[in-house]
Amino acid sequence: MALAGRARYPLLFAAGALLSGLTILNGINPHDEGLVLQAAARIVHGEVPYRDFYANYGPGQYYLDGALDFVFGPSLLTWRIVRVALDALVAVLAYALVRREGSEPLAVLAWVAVLAAMAHPTLPHPNAAALALAFGAILLARRSPVAAGVLAGVAFAFRFDLGAAAAVGAVVAAAGDRGAPARDSRPAARRLRAPLRALLAALVTGAVLVLPFVLIAPGDFWNDTFGFALDEQSLQRLPLPGGWDGGFELNKILAFYMPYVLIGGLALWLVAAALLRPPLRVWAVLPVALAGLAYLLARADEFHLVPLAAALPVLLAATAPYARRAALTLALALPVALIALNGIDQNRIDLLDSGPLEAIHIDVADGVKAPPAEARALERTVAYIRRAVPPGRPIFVANPRHDLVRVGNPLLYVLAGRENPTRYDVMQPGVVTTAPVQREIVSDLRRSRTGLVVRWLSPVAAEREPNGAGRSSGVRVLDLYLESAYRPVARFGDYQLLRLAGPGAE
Repeated sequence: MALAGRARYPLLFAAGALLSGLTILNGINPHDEGLVLQAAARIVHGEVPYRDFYANYGPGQYYLDGALDFVFGPSLLTWRIVRVALDALVAVLAYALVRREGSEPLAVLAWVAVLAAMAHPTLPHPNAAALALAFGAILLARRSPVAAGVLAGVAFAFRFDLGAAAAVGAVVAAAGDRGAPARDSRPAARRLRAPLRALLAALVTGAVLVLPFVLIAPGDFWNDTFGFALDEQSLQRLPLPGGWDGGFELNKILAFYMPYVLIGGLALWLVAAALLRPPLRVWAVLPVALAGLAYLLARADEFHLVPLAAALPVLLAATAPYARRAALTLALALPVALIALNGIDQNRIDLLDSGPLEAIHIDVADGVKAPPAEARALERTVAYIRRAVPPGRPIFVANPRHDLVRVGNPLLYVLAGRENPTRYDVMQPGVVTTAPVQREIVSDLRRSRTGLVVRWLSPVAAEREPNGAGRSSGVRVLDLYLESAYRPVARFGDYQLLRLAGPGAE
């Protein structure tokens, strides 16, 4: 039994990595994947986030992927391997947080739910690292408050909201077990030392990691991160799901209403926790869940479900052992089971029902697959770029239009191995749809004498959404410049290549 006890954590990690890694080669995400990998490439070339290029999140994820780029070279695969390990680690930490409350079945259920939620969708997003650090900080807080605070501070460097939640969670966990004096007989003054040490360690670590970027470019740092969250983010807000108008398919109905499952599950936990009064260490995950709730309400889509879908199973499964009635235990376990079922089904779709995929035959892709038409178009586009544009010379990847944008394709910079002459890899409403930014981009294109522009004509690039981003800004400065200065020379699938015409053309 002792061996089984010691072995279960590596076994769970290995099983989680295997399950998460089943789709490691499947699909690309031109926008989100491209943003992080292009940021990594910029860092390797000596650029600094915020000062030299637009960056929404903390510097942690950019430098993590920058380190991978520096050691292994540009690749679509290396970050996926790290992400698989992080998915497995988050699930194991969730298991450990629930298991210390005494229920092995509930801990396993939480492990399945968290793993399934983390494994879809797969993106080089700071969520995975921040959640692993947050769960680790909460788990470690009673044993080593300073180490827990350090983990929370590192989480802050990845995602400010989850890092702050991790710090509060570590403080709560370090405070001891409220209502259990027999297990914590220390004087009140001594009981305060641990949470204060955790808080101080989190503040110092977060400041050391983030403050240099604030000092280097305070205005750009604020505008790109907190300024974006307070202003431009509202343009991308999506409403919560309305009435289901599809057929009677339970898995699709569950996926459609998953935001309500998460919100309702959190409300259920709050009621149950007020009635059952579980130990304070159980409450420590609540700040992470609340940060996840805020993130979900900012944009109710599958990408923004992840933090709450990872934190909620821990809260519910860790509280269920304190229920005095079986009905309440089952009620607390039900949302966890629904999260697990939805996550497993989404991963099943990724693995079995995503349609035909073929390897992208570009060195940087490293075996990653895409739909056949997209893979071939990328191969021909990248081959053209590499023939036409010498290394060290820039290209610019444009959208179909820039008065209305949804997402962009910065992944093309990574695949082609060519730089962007502007600081805007991102194509976000409220950023590149404004006149000052478009004028800045035009100025950079002229200054750098960029000879080749690739216009990404995918319908998703300018797809209208039911929010502020779905309305034209009316600003066409960049579009008018591209139309006047460049001429089409080739097209491969959704990729139209434009050559600089007239004086200054290469």
